[in-house]
Amino acid sequence: MITNFDSTEQKKRWLELTKPTSSNDEIPDISDMWIRNSTCRPCERLLNDRTEIATYFAGIIRTAFMYCRKIMLSDAQLFDGLFFLALGPTTVNGILGKSYKDGPVIIVSGRQNTLEECLKAFTISTVGAVQDAASHADESIRPSSTYCAGTASQHTIRPLEYCAFDHTVTRAEALGLSKSFYDTLDDRLAHVGENGLTMSTVIAQTYAAALHPDGDEQEYYRFLAQRWQEWIDAEKQGLILYENQNDERVRQRANSDGFTPWFERYAQQYAPMLAKRYHLDSKTSGTQCSIFTAALTAISSMPKRSDAFMCINRTKLPEHCVADAGQAPLSKTMLRDWYQFVYQRALARHLGAYLIAVDAPPNSFEQIAGSAGKTDGSSLMLAGVITKQLGDMPFNRFSTFCYESRSTIERWRRCDPSTPKREQRLSTRNVAYSVQQASEERSLMDDGKNILFGAGLAALLALLTALSDNVWLNGNAPIWLIVFVAWLLGMVPNFVDVLKWIRGVRSSSKTVVYLA
Repeated sequence: MITNFDSTEQKKRWLELTKPTSSNDEIPDISDMWIRNSTCRPCERLLNDRTEIATYFAGIIRTAFMYCRKIMLSDAQLFDGLFFLALGPTTVNGILGKSYKDGPVIIVSGRQNTLEECLKAFTISTVGAVQDAASHADESIRPSSTYCAGTASQHTIRPLEYCAFDHTVTRAEALGLSKSFYDTLDDRLAHVGENGLTMSTVIAQTYAAALHPDGDEQEYYRFLAQRWQEWIDAEKQGLILYENQNDERVRQRANSDGFTPWFERYAQQYAPMLAKRYHLDSKTSGTQCSIFTAALTAISSMPKRSDAFMCINRTKLPEHCVADAGQAPLSKTMLRDWYQFVYQRALARHLGAYLIAVDAPPNSFEQIAGSAGKTDGSSLMLAGVITKQLGDMPFNRFSTFCYESRSTIERWRRCDPSTPKREQRLSTRNVAYSVQQASEERSLMDDGKNILFGAGLAALLALLTALSDNVWLNGNAPIWLIVFVAWLLGMVPNFVDVLKWIRGVRSSSKTVVYLA
């Protein structure tokens, strides 16, 4: 699993990539991006205007694919993930350079019998279920009334924070719709499969009617319905795989006792790491430190993410805080960063998958945990610049690179917690070197500079050789010293190449593979 593909992380990065660069930029809001009619296709237009969207996504998924030939997603990451919905299965498989000889790369994990049923469970609930959840909710978020015009058995929209709609559906919204809304939804769900009516179309039009009552429900989320259906059809065609977490074979492979035990284990493991990193027990003191520590302790026992985020939002900490020398970044952002990592770590282990954080920024908790695991061989760290180099490759160049470097890639993929640390380091460096070499560009100007640099270096080495033979050593030095000096001078060009490579792949961001 990939931390970058959490639906909230996808939305965050999407907004960064689609920021207007001038006053003339017309960037559609996320909620308006799925409109489709004979004159308006904002999502497809945006992808062609902002090619960096696909380039960024390509870098992330290709970097992960370099280590894992299978990439696992949760059904929420797929059906609510902006990049997967905007690009669609054909483009995503094309980015990975898939051909006739390759099997499916993407595995979607859910808890229903089919992927289509996962979409329904993710977006649709019943009035009774919402009322029951509302009556047991915290007082601060409990609706003032649980009355609903629909009956308890009727269906309604599911209360949840949706990135694809750019809207959080509250329990009050789900219960406050008209009786005709619930009647229409039940009737349409009962006729799915008849006359070409698909589940994705019913859900898209239902949310259009609920969230945009003044708009055209046939057009507002039409493109979103199309993308949902494309992913469902891709699974039926075998282009992607789906696995039911409740299937006995899947449970045996994952060898998990459930999500909560793994969450508790990782929370206990990583909470002290964060406290140690910022000296919360000794060097820091004061009100903010106490608030931060109390909040960290509280969310460590909250496996439900919405509860943890609510707890974080209530704390009297600044939203962001830049760490100065000797001062810890005690902020809500750091708490969310820590919790997101623990949550996704537990989810990945529960599903029997490794977790990968691609291009993790400096000072993020992903890097903190990765650096700690690097010492005992439980994590692999790759320079983040590799991600950009992979993203810039055309799909056919990426396919060629994967074939030409197949032994290097396979050697890296075989690294696990039992692999010696030296082998892990060598395999990781080999992959970085192969990517850097494959992404190098050639031009007459660059070749000319290299020739001039080589000629200057050769002249300098010739001068040094003459000086060492006739002045410094003067025939009186021992044989081993003469041989060593000759070898050293001869190896200088190789040392220069090594230094150029190290400089080319160095970056503050890192890709981290968590092995144990």
